[in-house]
Amino acid sequence: MRRESATRDVGVCVCGVVLAAGRASRMGGHKVLLPIGGRAMVQRVVEASLESLASQTIVVVGHDAPAVLQAIEGRPVVTVVNPDYAAGMSTSLHLGILAADPACDAVVVLLADQPFVTAALIDALIERFALCRSPVVRPLAGTQPANPVLLSAELFPEILEERGDVGARRVVERHADQVCLVPVVDPHLCADIDSPAEYEREKDA
Repeated sequence: MRRESATRDVGVCVCGVVLAAGRASRMGGHKVLLPIGGRAMVQRVVEASLESLASQTIVVVGHDAPAVLQAIEGRPVVTVVNPDYAAGMSTSLHLGILAADPACDAVVVLLADQPFVTAALIDALIERFALCRSPVVRPLAGTQPANPVLLSAELFPEILEERGDVGARRVVERHADQVCLVPVVDPHLCADIDSPAEYEREKDA
């Protein structure tokens, strides 16, 4: 269910793109299906997007796609299957952008292994973009720029030229002087789960 604030018109159309296609072999299974606080990581991220000001939520799946699709079944999202997910994150980001509303002003790229992302954080990025219209808007977690990252539609042609397992990292680096940073009170909101040890620490959160 969308929060009341999610109906507020902030003057921009921003789509949430959830990247949930990777293999994550270090975890010994499909990481985004592991539960955090009783809900699969991908469920938590998708629900944050749906509860936010994002006008549309797109979920890109690949590895073990049927299981991931089952985990988010019934939610009002656009799903895209990436048959080339093994070629790197860029392939999934391309599909997410291409599936977005052609009229959108930007996308927020949400990683399915960041289970602590909240609708409020996504809203903060969207609201800052509505004010600054910077090509890149991202959280500042402590002293470090972090994910998720909002990318303006003006960058889509550059992003679609990228190849490999870099997502939009090189594009963001090329526009480093145009990045708008949004400080977050709790850096944990931007934490990702990259190893079994990290998962054991966080799984009951």
